Amino acid sequence: MLQGVLYVAAAAKAAGHRTTVVIADEHDIGKYIHSYKPDILGVSCVSATYPIARELLKSCKKLYPELPSIIGGHHATFMYKEVIEETGVDYVCRGEGEEVFVRLLDSLSHGNSFPAIPGIVYYRDGTYHNDEQIALLEDLDGLPLITRDLLAAGFTFSPKIVSSRGCPFHCSFCSISSFYGGSYRQRKVEAVLADIRNYLDWGFTQFWFHDDNLTVDVAWVTEFCNRIIAEGLKFRWNCMSRVDSIVRHPELLALMSKAGCSLCSIGIESGIPEVLERMHKKINLQDIKTAIKILDRNKISHNWYMILGSGDEFDAPGYIEQNIRFFQSLHLGYVLISILTPFPGTELYNKIKSEGRLLHYKWELYDAAHCVYQPLGMSPKALEAYLPKAYLRVYLSKGWRLIPMLYKSFRSKAMNPSTIAAGLWALIKTRFLGKTFDQALKKN
Repeated sequence: MLQGVLYVAAAAKAAGHRTTVVIADEHDIGKYIHSYKPDILGVSCVSATYPIARELLKSCKKLYPELPSIIGGHHATFMYKEVIEETGVDYVCRGEGEEVFVRLLDSLSHGNSFPAIPGIVYYRDGTYHNDEQIALLEDLDGLPLITRDLLAAGFTFSPKIVSSRGCPFHCSFCSISSFYGGSYRQRKVEAVLADIRNYLDWGFTQFWFHDDNLTVDVAWVTEFCNRIIAEGLKFRWNCMSRVDSIVRHPELLALMSKAGCSLCSIGIESGIPEVLERMHKKINLQDIKTAIKILDRNKISHNWYMILGSGDEFDAPGYIEQNIRFFQSLHLGYVLISILTPFPGTELYNKIKSEGRLLHYKWELYDAAHCVYQPLGMSPKALEAYLPKAYLRVYLSKGWRLIPMLYKSFRSKAMNPSTIAAGLWALIKTRFLGKTFDQALKKN
């Protein structure tokens, strides 16, 4: 989320505006407004953090009624009518903000508070204006460079690399394809390397690719890796990939490893073939096992994503148990386990909502640790209760392999010790101190 705000701030700066990025809530945003005296306030959020953004905007409207405000991000893009109604925000950016926000600033500077900018939505005279489409950049090579001076004093960030935006796949639970309209756009290799060289000069030697799926374009990744090797650039990098990409192109993983790739994060989601089909994952169980072997052979660490729940008839204890047993059977790296969550903009959300099975709109609980819909074959609480059980069973199944996995992850910076300690302590409190899993996590 911070990365997106920084890109918008960098675009505004490149257009000649002064920008300052802070991390704040309703309790401390006032001091930053008092200190920097902005001409406009910009906010970003995801569904789970929308309540924080909502209270921040309401507080600012009360204290600074003349200060224009704008909010962006996936949640605001899909729920813009609710957001405008609940917060009183002046504008919602639907989609990517780098170009349209600068156009808004230009309009405001010329005294036009109601511009016709597709993607910059406002409510006036009973009508939502400019909401017909989601704003997207045509050319990612024009993305500005994120610089350290964009952040207010006292704030820091670790730069993430963006080589592409969007995803050509259409997983039912993911809002990426809807947000980007199914488009996939990629920057030139040289533009990405220029960013990396700049960040290397800052002293960074470890990078995370912000791409939703780095390995979509095999030719691009091949050129990128060959350039790294030819130029003798020394850094480690992590990325997102897919099982099918790894299985179809094992030679690419060998090249990625040689070029410094130390970790791939990949979504399996489920060990039930029928659920994978319903989710449109386009992978099978044998390919998952093959992908693990390819990653291990090339000494690339791997993190995996697992989802409890499917939103249909497979939401029943027997299938949940089957899913957990499958993950227990695999020689996986870290596994991030979540409760199926119907986020706005997804096929899953539309399905669950149309069936009247959304339990509420308490967005802070749309955090992948709570069940916010009515499963067909069990209670919401019963599904939630499987989350700590799944973590314990999946990780205990690793046995002695857990020790070298932790060591390798710490060395490669794939995971930091404090994160592991917090997770283990949350599990202990859940198992022995009678806490619910989400209560235990909040304490950490």
